Amino acid sequence: MLIRRSFHVASKPRSADARAACCRPKTYRRRDNWLKLGGSSMCGLAGILHRDRVRDAGRRIGSMAAAIRHRGPDDDGFFEDADISLGFRRLSIVDLHSGRQPMTNEDGTVWVVFNGEIYNHRELRRELETEGHRFKTDHSDTEVLVHGYEQWREKLLDKLNGMFAFAIWDQRARSLTLGRDRLGIKPLYIAETSEGSLLFASEIRALQASGLVSLQPDDAAVFAYFQNQNIWNGRSMFRGIRQLRAGYYLVDDGRGRREAEYWDFSFNRRSKAPAVAATMLRDVLDETVDRQIAADVPVMAYLSGGIDSTSLVAAAHRRDPKVRAYSCIFDLEGVGEDRQVDERGFSRLVANELAIEHVELELPQTVLRRALLPTLQALEEPRMGMAYVNYLIAGRVAEDSKVVLSGCGGDEMLGGYVGRYGYVGGAASGAARSWWWRFLRPQEASAVERILPLYTYPLMPSEYDAAFTASFKAGAGDYSVAEELRALLARAPSDHVWDKLLYADAKTYLAGLLMVEDKVSMAHGLEARVPLLDNRIIDLATSFDWSLLTDGSVGKKVFRDAVRPWVPQRIADKPKMGFGPPDASWYRGGLRPFVEQVLAPQRVAARGVFNPDFVATALEAHMSGKANRLTLLWSLLSFEAWCEAFDLYGGDLGMPLGDENRLHPLSRSVASS
Repeated sequence: MLIRRSFHVASKPRSADARAACCRPKTYRRRDNWLKLGGSSMCGLAGILHRDRVRDAGRRIGSMAAAIRHRGPDDDGFFEDADISLGFRRLSIVDLHSGRQPMTNEDGTVWVVFNGEIYNHRELRRELETEGHRFKTDHSDTEVLVHGYEQWREKLLDKLNGMFAFAIWDQRARSLTLGRDRLGIKPLYIAETSEGSLLFASEIRALQASGLVSLQPDDAAVFAYFQNQNIWNGRSMFRGIRQLRAGYYLVDDGRGRREAEYWDFSFNRRSKAPAVAATMLRDVLDETVDRQIAADVPVMAYLSGGIDSTSLVAAAHRRDPKVRAYSCIFDLEGVGEDRQVDERGFSRLVANELAIEHVELELPQTVLRRALLPTLQALEEPRMGMAYVNYLIAGRVAEDSKVVLSGCGGDEMLGGYVGRYGYVGGAASGAARSWWWRFLRPQEASAVERILPLYTYPLMPSEYDAAFTASFKAGAGDYSVAEELRALLARAPSDHVWDKLLYADAKTYLAGLLMVEDKVSMAHGLEARVPLLDNRIIDLATSFDWSLLTDGSVGKKVFRDAVRPWVPQRIADKPKMGFGPPDASWYRGGLRPFVEQVLAPQRVAARGVFNPDFVATALEAHMSGKANRLTLLWSLLSFEAWCEAFDLYGGDLGMPLGDENRLHPLSRSVASS
């Protein structure tokens, strides 16, 4: 059954469960006014490790938790002692009635707040029970962290298969441990005060709400973003705020603070018979979806019409016929060459052949006028891709469910970016090198020289001087995407150029996509799960010889063979198509007045970051059809909305991002709390 719906702005908020007050003196729950973002909410954590430096830490942690209430309306919880304050907001998905946080061990000496899912918690629970640990909950994955820490300390991280960010407080040792999953699916922001206190939270706005951290733009990070439409290596675009890096943990024991990496990629590629490799991958994917569809609430799935989302929809629907598929389609009237991004024909084919209930959200050409500001409020900083589409479809799914499966990560891990692999050369074992590489690319070029051109957008290095004002450049310093890429590739545990490219993409491009996925879904109280980034799939994919993944012209070869029994043949054989709106045409059509107003010379000049003449030239080139500057224009629009949402570089300059477009004024509400 196909359900069609045109775009609408407001989502109906779900009602929160009753909140029970806890009688213990150091742990408590409280009622706060509902701060709305996208109509619903999701899990979030916050903490202040102050070691008796902040006398009113309890009040401040309450403000931090209130700032991220949009992430968890179902419950809240707090813990305090002389050295630390922890806060938590919960969206109940697993163990609805007994999984409250902060959670402790049997004697109340180890406490945890945790955002995410541990998919192998049942196996770990059994292992811990054999070691004598006693569990109080029925099947809460959070409690596994408490007892796992008791048993293994930091080695616990090596055993976890999931998406997570957590904080564990050891009262006896007076020690804090922060941990983040392998790839950074769940964020964890950190800030340090001048007197040595450590603040941490799921979102930047919670750090600001503490009153101990102010939001000031980092010129160097802004400069970096426009070199690669991304920010890497734990950096944020706010001065003094960073993320715990993916695959890392942090320990503060009162004597010092250390960070260490517990996981990185390992490429152990071996040849296998294609049929054997396909069967291995299919079995692991089947088990992965079985794990990740487990929840005590309904689970839905995105369906773009590509092979990644189709395979997940098919696998999930086989287990639960109530799973629905959700697709985003676009108004194509007057759209030019970029009409090919609309994949409705493929998504409808999948829904029909699988006999699955299918929900479509059709976006009008001017939807960006209403969606730009709330999208940047949700993201908290400019990010890659036209994220407003992700924001809107997440809002539609959240009207029906708390959990959705996403195909994010399949291309990065399974050899999907054939254009990128072909560009850098270095064909797989047994496959011919692309003819155009042999003629156009020097064989002796280093990996950095081969890969760097893929990382220099939306601005080319030759444009930096013309694009930025002299005063901004002076403050931004001499950040170089080439030097950062060189340092990153030097860490790659392989000399094969495709392994190096995969490594760089996972640490940069994929990290940016995951941040978008997390932020736009959490803005609506929706947990996005990414089965194709399960530990077992990554470990298997990085053990396959490249010839099983791609030959430089056909991508995801073994994955196509693995899911072929599940998906329509047209989908199994379909070349990759990028997901996104036809913005290149929309900007030249109904959105043109809006884009030109947002990027008007007087507004650009007032920010003091970009040269108005450069922006005007880029606009004219795009609008006239002389060039496609879509990526640059989206980045500039995002930057403008970010400045207004968080009062940066001149803040609110008035229309066109005025009150009529401020759907969810989250940042201002937090700032005034």
